[in-house]
Amino acid sequence: MTVTMTTPVVRRTKVGWGDLLWLTWRQHRWLLGGLAAVVALAVLSCLVMAWTVDSTGTSRHDFLFLGGFNGATQLVSMLPMAFGGVIAVFWAAPLLAREYEQKTNVVVWSQDVTPIRWLVGKVVLLGVPAVGLAAALGSAVLTAQHAINSTTEGYLPFRPFQAESFEAAPLVQIGYAAFGFALGLAAGAITRRVVLSMGLTLGLYVVVRGVVGILWRPYFQTPLRQMEPYGVRENSTMWSDPDDLTMRVTSGYADAAGNEIEFPRDCARSYDTNDGFQNCVRDHGIVNTFRDYQPADRLVSFQLFEFAVFGLLAAGLLALTYVWVRRAHRA
Repeated sequence: MTVTMTTPVVRRTKVGWGDLLWLTWRQHRWLLGGLAAVVALAVLSCLVMAWTVDSTGTSRHDFLFLGGFNGATQLVSMLPMAFGGVIAVFWAAPLLAREYEQKTNVVVWSQDVTPIRWLVGKVVLLGVPAVGLAAALGSAVLTAQHAINSTTEGYLPFRPFQAESFEAAPLVQIGYAAFGFALGLAAGAITRRVVLSMGLTLGLYVVVRGVVGILWRPYFQTPLRQMEPYGVRENSTMWSDPDDLTMRVTSGYADAAGNEIEFPRDCARSYDTNDGFQNCVRDHGIVNTFRDYQPADRLVSFQLFEFAVFGLLAAGLLALTYVWVRRAHRA
């Protein structure tokens, strides 16, 4: 009699979210902990300064070597402007690139963890904390800025449309962090080299932020135009309002019909007296001066629009990374 022996099939337990969370923490605990500590220190400093200013009614307090709360707040306000870039270059860019460069993707992306499941795990377990830290940092910086503004007379150190204030809004910070994280992942998936992906991410992040923030932001909506007769500029609040909450887009000269006219530089070189200069300017058709600006009531809508821009860019880059990784794995 022949006895047929069968070997039982052993099924390996599927890697769950708890396992991915533990693995992610083990791999990135120093980066996570270090960045979280820096953000926590900045948040605590901002809240302490804001509480002190609100309690005493003045911002004239010494703060380490910075000379006062105004200088300290100016320095801390730089952090939200750079935080998304830090996430992009040092947090996201090496994730996929390191796996490809060190050939560990062959082991990591086994039958237990597919490339897409690994990618989704990284996005959730690292991307969500990134945007959370960005929102917390922006909220704390805005709190300190508002406290400083409330005790300053004659001018506002932090105006709403000023880059340090505009970009510290939590919703805008979330957009920057999401975009930076998605950009770093996409660069790592395409280049498969850590240093190259970090350099490419930094360059693209700076370019995109510059295009949106400097070139496009002033024209999210058609600017309003304020016109005044030429020659009253010196006494006009249109040019020197210390509490101006608007975004100044551009200014210049116009004729009687409101058409822009380039300033006649020959007048400045041809006349030594003010009367002769003024007559020369008027002879060239200049009747009015104008200023194009964005009013203060558009602040929130501008911030929502900028968040939407970077949110859509982030979604597109994540989709690109998904398709690229999936196609590369199948190949």
